[in-house]
Amino acid sequence: MKKITKNTFFISFAVLIVAAAVFSTQVDYSQEAKGSTRISAEETVTTSIISRDTPEGYTKVTFPIEDVENIDSRIEEHLRDIFPIISDNEIAAIQGSKEISKKLVNDTLGVVEFSLSFNVPSHYLDPAPTMLWELNIPEFTSRIYQIYNNDTILIDVWPNVVGAPATKTYTGFYNIFRLRNWPSWKDPDSDPLEPATPPGPGNPLGLFAAHYDENSLRYFHGTNKNYLLKNEYRALSHGCVRNDNANIEKMKKFIVKKMVTSQDISWWATSKRSMMYDFTEEEKQKFPVRITYKTYQIGSDSYGDYIIFFKDVYGYARGNRWSKFDKEELMTFSTVENIKADYRAFHKPNQFQLSDEKLIPIIESMVSNHNDYEKYYFDDLVKNVQTETGN
Repeated sequence: MKKITKNTFFISFAVLIVAAAVFSTQVDYSQEAKGSTRISAEETVTTSIISRDTPEGYTKVTFPIEDVENIDSRIEEHLRDIFPIISDNEIAAIQGSKEISKKLVNDTLGVVEFSLSFNVPSHYLDPAPTMLWELNIPEFTSRIYQIYNNDTILIDVWPNVVGAPATKTYTGFYNIFRLRNWPSWKDPDSDPLEPATPPGPGNPLGLFAAHYDENSLRYFHGTNKNYLLKNEYRALSHGCVRNDNANIEKMKKFIVKKMVTSQDISWWATSKRSMMYDFTEEEKQKFPVRITYKTYQIGSDSYGDYIIFFKDVYGYARGNRWSKFDKEELMTFSTVENIKADYRAFHKPNQFQLSDEKLIPIIESMVSNHNDYEKYYFDDLVKNVQTETGN
């Protein structure tokens, strides 16, 4: 099976500048984020686009505060309000940039005014973001990206439950096209006369569903069995993609506040009414979905380059056939050639990387002898080979 290169999404954003000091957005995405923050109605928020102490790609956010208590909580609340799916790591990084200034406004009475400033990656302030939701089925993992100024910026990484082998989740290119708030649910295999499960805590879809596949009953949703997301093996659903309830709630708030622009449904964020909304054609294009089937991952962290293998949950690499809905070009299997090509592509031309003489024996050994979902570092694998061969 040939390794398929990923499609690149290129989106250009027009920057709207209004002479009156309304705030602007743009975010430099280098970290993952989880959070958002709200400023009370009494506090006027301003942003400065040009500031000598604001790093490139960031926007300084400043607003008045009455006291200096709970500053980090205020920043988090504000961030979660403007970008509900921002990650916890990103919130912590932004909190680290905070500055508090004070000004004496009445010397006689000793009245002091305080203001709070912090630097926000500018892409988080985009008033009409373009997103990409990417799921890798064997990894049981989604990555949420923002497409901003021709960059694809990782926002967060979420665990998922995917379709069981008998009721598979399909690979493919899709777009979010329908929302359901507090949906009801009916087992597709049940008696047609049997009543649906009403909305609520016991509903298998949780509080929200985002439909992406118009050819089948498959969509992203919450769950009434959140504990299953802690399992290592998570190919357990009827074909839909289950999400952690806290994550799907953040996504609900994000979509209704940021992605739906043809009308105001932001009030859905706190509503428990059962409702449905269909995206306009323009809104669909702002939220593509890509579902892949890749049985390994090459990455890097503070300990070095690594490889992780994922279980071939549907047996595609062993010859099992996929459905007419699946896209073969989105399937990449753990072959020596695929892994070698990915390893080379992962490094810049002048970066240190293993020679074929060292790399190929390691890959051959790992393909035939590994534990799924375990991280293997290439430095350790080289040392093991040297120990075994005495070189």
